[in-house]
This record gives sequence, structure tokens and C-alpha cells, in this order.
Amino acid sequence: MRRPHRSPRLATLCLQAGTADTTKDNAARISILEETITHIIASNWHPLDAVLLPGGFFRLSRTLGALPFDQRKNVIEAERFTGVIRRLLQRLEDASPQARLIFGVTATPRHRAERTEQACIAFDSGGVIGAARKMFPTSAETRGRRYMSPCVDDYSADERFISLPNGSVAMLNSCYDLFGAADTATGGDARRLAIRALRQGPEHMTHRDVAFRATRDAAIATWKETVAQKQPDVLVASIHAFERPGLDGYWQRHGIARASAAFQGALAIGAAHFLDSLPTRGSPLAAARVPRAALTAGVNRAAYALPPADHLSWTTQTGINALLRLFVAPKPTSQTRR
Repeated sequence: MRRPHRSPRLATLCLQAGTADTTKDNAARISILEETITHIIASNWHPLDAVLLPGGFFRLSRTLGALPFDQRKNVIEAERFTGVIRRLLQRLEDASPQARLIFGVTATPRHRAERTEQACIAFDSGGVIGAARKMFPTSAETRGRRYMSPCVDDYSADERFISLPNGSVAMLNSCYDLFGAADTATGGDARRLAIRALRQGPEHMTHRDVAFRATRDAAIATWKETVAQKQPDVLVASIHAFERPGLDGYWQRHGIARASAAFQGALAIGAAHFLDSLPTRGSPLAAARVPRAALTAGVNRAAYALPPADHLSWTTQTGINALLRLFVAPKPTSQTRR
């Protein structure tokens, strides 16, 4: 049995901004990341296991598509921000050895029938160590003539799970993938039914194809087996954007808290953009040690909000308001210990 030698410690960054629209936005995001790491190095938050950034923090020049992981790494590491990430994590090494940087990316697909690609990426100081292309789209993302098409191989991908310095295993989730992960543990059908297209190597199939349902259900069955084998105890989600604070309450209760309950009280945590203003209280987008009973609470599910251990806010040199928060998972109780 895996036994982390201390509780996981993660910092999350929320920004009053939208996601990166084009690769031209990456330069400003590099500047924000440099400021963020500088603030973290100067803090007393160490040792950190990971720094989590929002979904769509960077924009890729190329899509990852159905490429295998080694080729996806090549696509990601060809981007200009890769060298900066390595340098910043090397700077962080003395205070927080082997800390990971986790963030969301988007890319414009080449096929007009497909929607914007979304993925959650993890780096250490040597480069890419994990990648999770979105595999549980929402119904809105697969409705109509355009689809968000998950890849069959991603449901069995080892690179969705990364080790953390404290000994934990973290599951990478691209936004609503966290809801899909919770559904997997509870038998919910909403995310499964929202999958209306799939990529399998060079092939693209939709719900109209004869073999689609069997292929989709086999992929999800494989996903359940993979999760049971990996047993993640930290769930991270790079969330794209909320219009304003308060609208993240649904995510806190039914995404974050439910996922923690579904994975034996795991630390579940997210980072997001907020378009109008940054939160000052309320939903921290973090929960831990949520009891199993929360899975059947439905609309009455409590938030089980894990308060930050510390926080820092500032206005970046690019004029964007930023909120950096430290979260430390509480020690397991006899009821939540594996």
C-alpha cells in the first residue's frame, strides 16, 4: 500500500481574465508565471508538491490529437513556454525539490467538425511528465454538428497519473474530466452519454456508427480498471473560467467535493479564471476527507470547502489581478484512511 510521508501541499493560481485565445497570449502568460514563481519562492509555503494553474492558461500551436504520449511531449516541448517552465522549476528546486507545475492548454483543431481541444499538462524541471487530453466532455460540447472527440487510448493512459514529491499519486483532469472521474466511481451516466464522438488512431467515429457504443463502453470500462490500479489520492483540475465568484459553487459541491468522496477522501483541487472579479471568500475549489455519504446527497450536497492555509493577491505587470492560495490536505482519520 502506498503511504505518502506527509500531507500533499499544493498552490493554486486564479486569474481575473479569460483563457488564452491565441499563441500570442502566451508571452503575457509567461510573465504571469514568472511573477507567480517569484512570489512562491519568497513565501514560507515550502515544500510544495505542485503549483496548479487554470485551464487554457497557454495556447498550443498544434493539437495533440490521437498522438501517443512521446509525440505529444514533442508537440508541447516545441512551444516557447517550455524552456521558461523548466528554468522556473529549477529556481524553485532549492525550496521545493521536485515540485510539479500543472496547467491547462487549448488548441484549435484542424477538422472543422471538432471543437477546441483541451488538455491538462504536468511538468517537472526536466520537461513534460504527464498529459491528460479531455475525455469527459459536457453535453454542450458534443451537441450539434461539432464534437469534442476524446481518444480511446486516453482512457488507459498512464500519463494521466503523476507522482508527487510527498509520495502521493495525482490524477490530471482537464476541467469537467473531474466530474467524469467522480461518475466513474459512482456509476453515473451523464458524462458517458455526453461522449458522442471518439478518435481511435487515424479513425474518427460518431454516435451514428454501428461500433460506437461498444467502443465507448469498452473504453470507460478500461478507465475504471486503470483508476482502480493507480488509486490516486490527489485530484487536480485545470478549470477554464467562471463569469464571477459564486458561480463556482456548483463546481465546489458537485465536482470538487463529490470527487473527493468518490476517491476515499482524496484531496480534490482546482484553479480557474474568473472573468469579472476574483473570489474573496466562499468556494475555494478545494476539498478533502469528504465522507462517502456525500455521494448520495444530490442537490443537498454540502460544499465541504477546504480553506486555504494562506493566500496572496496582487496585480501583475500585465494588469491582471491574481490570487495565489496554499492548500494542505488534513491528515487522514480512521474513517478516511485507505
